[in-house]
Amino acid sequence: MKAFLKFILALVRLAIYVVVAAGLFYSAVMWRADIVAGATKLGVPESIVSFVRDKLDQGTGVVIAVAGRLPVTLPLPSVAAPKTVAQTNDGGANPAGATQAQSGQAPSQAVARPAAPPVSVLTAPVEAATVPVVLDLIGSVQAVASIPVKVRIDSQIVTVEVHEGDHVSAGQTIFTLDSRAILAQIDQQTALINRDQVLVDQTKAEFERTEPLASTKILSPKDLDKARLDYLTAKATLAADKAMLENLKVQSSYYVITSPIDGRVGSLPLKPGSSIRAADALLLATINQTTPVYVSFAVPQVNVAALRNAMRAGEVPVLVTLPGTDGAPLNGKLTFTENQIDAASGTLAVKATIDNQAEILIPGEAVNVRVILKTEPNALTVPEAAVQVGQQGAYLFVLKDDSTVDLRPITIDRKVDGRVVVSSGLKAGDQVVTDGQARLLPNSKVEVRHLPGGQSQPKQQTGY
Repeated sequence: MKAFLKFILALVRLAIYVVVAAGLFYSAVMWRADIVAGATKLGVPESIVSFVRDKLDQGTGVVIAVAGRLPVTLPLPSVAAPKTVAQTNDGGANPAGATQAQSGQAPSQAVARPAAPPVSVLTAPVEAATVPVVLDLIGSVQAVASIPVKVRIDSQIVTVEVHEGDHVSAGQTIFTLDSRAILAQIDQQTALINRDQVLVDQTKAEFERTEPLASTKILSPKDLDKARLDYLTAKATLAADKAMLENLKVQSSYYVITSPIDGRVGSLPLKPGSSIRAADALLLATINQTTPVYVSFAVPQVNVAALRNAMRAGEVPVLVTLPGTDGAPLNGKLTFTENQIDAASGTLAVKATIDNQAEILIPGEAVNVRVILKTEPNALTVPEAAVQVGQQGAYLFVLKDDSTVDLRPITIDRKVDGRVVVSSGLKAGDQVVTDGQARLLPNSKVEVRHLPGGQSQPKQQTGY
């Protein structure tokens, strides 16, 4: 008896489950249009929405077939009108349902699918413009000249004539050293020269008196030779002392340290009163020439041929910008290429000269470098946001006259300033989708929305 009751309870539970499942399935079929529309509004991909729609439509046929056999009348899902004409194999037209009538079966009814709402997208036109062929690289700023300032004698700093970071001109005094000792030596040497000059005058006069006396045999030739020797010796001594004085004057110039170039002074680690020696490794200062400056960068080996062709055609412009800034680029030109390619990196070292009158660039700074090889007129360009990449390559969606889209494979030539140069697959004036591609399929219905201000696409952010 207990086993029988358990069996009855299991049947009742199974019947309840079946009724609940049937009710849920019937409800899903009845409200399938609302379900599909809600999924579309939530942004569910079109492929998933189509799959769900097909399954619900299949369920509609099942519900209609089952409801027709029930003793009660149920509200049935809406269906589309049946086809009225069917094509035969030989091309003739037969009334719809003729075959089914002959076989005694009721004609089947096609279920109407709710129309999917159009996908909201942004579009932009394909533009024909003059676009440069460029190389975008990373470079570093180098001073044209960087002069380390060192002392050449042992002394003590008396004054520092400039401040750290000052701009100096060639010949401008930077340091003065204690020169009292060298000035005393100069005075001493000047006195020796004066003495030597007196001795030269004396020996000259003695030689001039001895020469006629020796010719008359009053003095011997030996006396004449001695007088000549004394005179020549005095002249040599005078010349040597004068040379020593010039040497001291040159050394005295070491006590006034001047700038050898126009440039900017770096840090000044030594202050007035500091003792210095020529053997010290510490620099007094470093002067960098910053107007103009070099920008050094490396060109990949695959681009070297194009670079050399551009150099043969004329001057190669170079634009330099600082990373993270919106300022206008600094103009320069290519001025140097290394005579060999670095085998380790596969690059060619190149330098450009930038005027840098405002001293915006600082030696050692990393910068963005754009080398303009040539310009291409009438190049077809689209916003970078329009281009998609799939298994078959790059493609985009093109807006058609009936407000549907066409999937169009393209060939990309290059990217410049947020725009893509397309070599094939488009024509000027085509409207391409720049936003909303994730919800599109070929022939999808679309609605073009516009951004505030009449824009149909967001502005491109570029570094140049």
